[in-house]
Amino acid sequence: MEATELSIRSVTTDDVAAVNELWQEAGMALYPSSGDVADEITSKMRRDPDLFLVGELEGKVVATVMGTWDGHRGRIKRLAVAGAHRRSGFGAMVTDELEKRFLARGITKLRLEVWADNVGGLAFWERLGYEHQADIRYFTRNLDDSKDPC
Repeated sequence: MEATELSIRSVTTDDVAAVNELWQEAGMALYPSSGDVADEITSKMRRDPDLFLVGELEGKVVATVMGTWDGHRGRIKRLAVAGAHRRSGFGAMVTDELEKRFLARGITKLRLEVWADNVGGLAFWERLGYEHQADIRYFTRNLDDSKDPC
């Protein structure tokens, strides 16, 4: 299938099940302490509805990407593409649309995290022109005493 067939739009509450299924397939399921997918989606929709995108092909959600903004830098999270459509250009297409939406808000500095063992993800972001910052160390702390690594 041609990458140009992808329709990109903001997520809606009708997409919750499809997004959850895609995240499960991509190994991005929520950890128990994180809450549920419906809560994450509806909460994000209240804050920045235009920065959480889905890519649809023939009415089926096959890609997602989520953008956040802290007032200074934009962050890219939860990029996922259905296994049957990986390496089709869909990840780049939804990322491109998210970048345009960041620019429309005046957000020009972006950050994202990729697990060190995600070789495909690291290569993907490098192909899109993102630079690995070897001098930055990422710290986390769970204030709820959970062991959730996210």
